[in-house]
Amino acid sequence: MPNISTAENNETVNSWKSLEGRRIIDVKYVFESIQSIKHLRFDCTFRDLKFSKETRSGFFSSFYFDCKMCGAQEIVKSENPNGQIVNVNMAMVSSIVNTGQGYSQLEEFSATMNMPNMSNKLYQDYHNNIFKHLNDLAWKEMLIAGQEEARLAIEKGEVDHLGRPKIAVVADGAWSKRSYKTKYNALSGVACIIGAKTKKVIFCGVRNKYCCICQLAENRNEKPQEHVCFKNWNSASTAMEADIIAEGFKQSLHMHNVVYSQLIGDGDSSIMKRLRLEKPYGTNVIIKKVECTNHLLRNYINRLRDISGKRKNDKGNVIPGCYRKVVHDRLLRLRYAVTEAIKYRRLEQTDHTYETALDLLKADITNGPNHVFGDHSKCQSYFCEGQKKGEENIVPDLKNYGVWDDICRARNLLTYHTESLMYGYNNNSAELYNSILTKFVGGKRVNFSLKGSYQLRCNAAVTAYNSGPNRLSLFNKHLTNKSPGRFIKMYIKRQVVTVETRRRRRYLFSGPKNRTKSTTIGGPDENYGNVSHDPFSELTAVEIQQLKMKFMENLKLTEKQIQDLEMKTKRQHQCDEWHLERKKRLTASVFGKLCKMRQTTSRDKVIKEMLYGTFSGNAATRYGIAHEDMAKEELEKIIGKKIENAGLFVDTNLQFLAASPDGLIDNDSLVEIKCPASAKKFYSRRRNFNE
Repeated sequence: MPNISTAENNETVNSWKSLEGRRIIDVKYVFESIQSIKHLRFDCTFRDLKFSKETRSGFFSSFYFDCKMCGAQEIVKSENPNGQIVNVNMAMVSSIVNTGQGYSQLEEFSATMNMPNMSNKLYQDYHNNIFKHLNDLAWKEMLIAGQEEARLAIEKGEVDHLGRPKIAVVADGAWSKRSYKTKYNALSGVACIIGAKTKKVIFCGVRNKYCCICQLAENRNEKPQEHVCFKNWNSASTAMEADIIAEGFKQSLHMHNVVYSQLIGDGDSSIMKRLRLEKPYGTNVIIKKVECTNHLLRNYINRLRDISGKRKNDKGNVIPGCYRKVVHDRLLRLRYAVTEAIKYRRLEQTDHTYETALDLLKADITNGPNHVFGDHSKCQSYFCEGQKKGEENIVPDLKNYGVWDDICRARNLLTYHTESLMYGYNNNSAELYNSILTKFVGGKRVNFSLKGSYQLRCNAAVTAYNSGPNRLSLFNKHLTNKSPGRFIKMYIKRQVVTVETRRRRRYLFSGPKNRTKSTTIGGPDENYGNVSHDPFSELTAVEIQQLKMKFMENLKLTEKQIQDLEMKTKRQHQCDEWHLERKKRLTASVFGKLCKMRQTTSRDKVIKEMLYGTFSGNAATRYGIAHEDMAKEELEKIIGKKIENAGLFVDTNLQFLAASPDGLIDNDSLVEIKCPASAKKFYSRRRNFNE
């Protein structure tokens, strides 16, 4: 056996025969070291030296030689330890992180190369060192991106009454493991907030439920040793995303001095629930939720695809296969009708008021199925020239077989988000960050949540997302304050050329894309905090009474202001002012509940629900949304009058009372529409007789 003594992080080889395998060396430095060896007394050179031993610290080697002539000792090192470069061990661990690998993969790689590997402890030391540098670099990148977002908002005049820039952001979360729609128990989760204009990450947070050192000490009933603990979460994994994004909103003023006025997301309601509770910018600032256009259109087509697969209608009657096939074959045209309407109305906004443009877009989307299935009576000239030769109008047949009502329900759920469609935002940027992160965490197949490795890789993904391949140069400069080496620059240049070529090719040869993306469904449980702070706990009874009087005084409006408020809030739930003003008053939707309250009912809970309510809809409300426009159209046919939209009406005498009817008829009648889900399968006698 060769004489090999192994220290904790170092290893020594004392035999020429045991000097085996490959090493990583700086070729130029090693050759210069060999050429510089010269002993003046006997004119000794490298050929007069005899190998004595090798000491290793990870992938760094020192080779000791003894002179056979004069007995002097020379040391040839694998690279310059005092050079202004990233040392080989730091570079190796950094490359492992950047390629989504871990120590096990490094160990196997070294064995395959017949090359000595670094110890696990040394690997962890360098891993922790890289964490500090990448964390600083990621936060620096996010601050720069935030400054750019603020500058663009100021240039466009998008500021609030205090002069703070207002920006739209995209937010999304990811977890350290795949759930496969069954187990939502990931040990770590990450969420990012991305500026809608710069498409760069401006906030990123990580939640960890596990620390291997703490867990080991707990299993042994011991006190954990001193260490850097990354465990910062004790609740459900499904609640991580909302908590991180809420933290990002609360940090926005401190980090960037900006207000996140619009949140672009994929329909996850738990985030908006949390933001309504937290109110990061105070009670008078409403954060508008803008739905991702891609998700809205995908859900629309998915509902229509489900309709094309139904063999029977709601009454149990068989739907002929030819009509189901027609619906299925025209799914792409149904989507195209929506996207073209959005493009046209968005370009036409300068010719109309914003509200008018929204109404026109809603009318176009509503007419989309009619156009696709041959009814062109309400088509606009910009996309339809009327009935084509040989085209058949199958709308009456679809109505006869009960398919049309299902199509209208799917359409109404889409028109409910007309304003989001007009914005045309999507959350592709957040999905892109998640895909980059997946590379850094080994495709979610490796558990990096035992210590701080998952957080390190999330920070690495931020630098990769914001800076692309140039992140390698930034990392090198952050460590050494010098430009990187030749081969790093060559790699960066190749990657930049590749990206530019791919972008140019997409622009020149763009065509239909057949992609299918799987949607990760959030957990079924609801996780959000409770409003436990009492703002009046430190006030006297006199001060509370003064605040009450001041609040009631602020509610007073002139008759002209009441009329203006009603006109400005005709879009109701899509209008920020509607949300603000109705929270200050008792509205018709809650007045009955308040009048019927028992003496034992908690007033505190009722008020909290009114002010901080997080209800975002259920199956019954979605059913009502899908059928409300249909009911309105039927009523217009029956009474022969047009039903106008209505805003928020404030009582002229008791101005703490308000109501938002579903519509107005002339100047003396209002409409309230109820579409109970319990009546889903109910058909009136008149309809059954006619059929």
